[in-house]
Amino acid sequence: MIEDAIEALRAENDALRRKLTETERELSDARRMLDEQRGAVATINALFRALPDLFFRMERDGTIVDYRARMDGDLYVPPEVFLGKRMHDLLPSDVGVALERAFEQALASDEMKRIDYPLEVNGAQEWYEARVVPLDAEQLITFIRRTTEQRRDRDALEQRSRELEDSLRSLERAEAERNALQEQIIATQRATLRALWTPLVPIARDTVAVPLIGAIDASRAERLLEVLLAGVAERGASMVLLDVTGVPGVDDAAADAIARAARAVGLLGAELVLTGVGAEVARTLIGLGADLRGIVTLGSLEQGIAYAMGRKNRPRARRGA
Repeated sequence: MIEDAIEALRAENDALRRKLTETERELSDARRMLDEQRGAVATINALFRALPDLFFRMERDGTIVDYRARMDGDLYVPPEVFLGKRMHDLLPSDVGVALERAFEQALASDEMKRIDYPLEVNGAQEWYEARVVPLDAEQLITFIRRTTEQRRDRDALEQRSRELEDSLRSLERAEAERNALQEQIIATQRATLRALWTPLVPIARDTVAVPLIGAIDASRAERLLEVLLAGVAERGASMVLLDVTGVPGVDDAAADAIARAARAVGLLGAELVLTGVGAEVARTLIGLGADLRGIVTLGSLEQGIAYAMGRKNRPRARRGA
């Protein structure tokens, strides 16, 4: 009997030792898990202290059940005021309504929702960004960050962009005005040059002189006809002195232009006198077979003026063949 009791005590003692060993192992695992959990919590707290975000855990109706903040001074109101309260009841009504809508959308879509909103803090307007993330079907997490500086930078950049656009439009207008002015100047210069190329100089009431300088091409020949016809018609001229002293050479185009000018002036009832015709020019005109019939030719413009002023004591005129 005593031996049986001793054996039973030994068995019970062994069971207790095994139980104690198992309990110590479980206790060691629990301590390790607790240490890991404490480390994770410390890491999370350190992250929240390092990040500029405010963290709120809320019920689906917006009631705040927990928070994390780098400093309580970053909070809109103290924790003892907002814990257990709905966010809608703590913030301006328009902000509260916008956040409630974001809570509902996040829970319905199971996706993050983001909104921006302003708050007046210490008499100044501050801007915030809220990101709402569903934790489960009944709870939400909201991260809030102050974005005033970023918004000011963005507003300043947009203002600068508008100023640059205004400057660009002003430059474009100035460029358009400059181009228009340049075109106007060019047109004026062109008209001035055309007038200089084919000037019409009144000599007397019914006499005009057209001294030509430079080569005569097709364009200038047309301009010559325009000037002669306009001058004869406007001034009622009966005589035109066409001086070719300044023409470097007479070619087919020049000879044809002179002949056409004479015919056109004749159709208006006026007489064309060709002056500045030297021996070289005369030989060239004859060699080219220019039709100079009816055209009076004189050696100089002075002779042409004298011819026009009166028939007495004027030089003997040579008429084209």
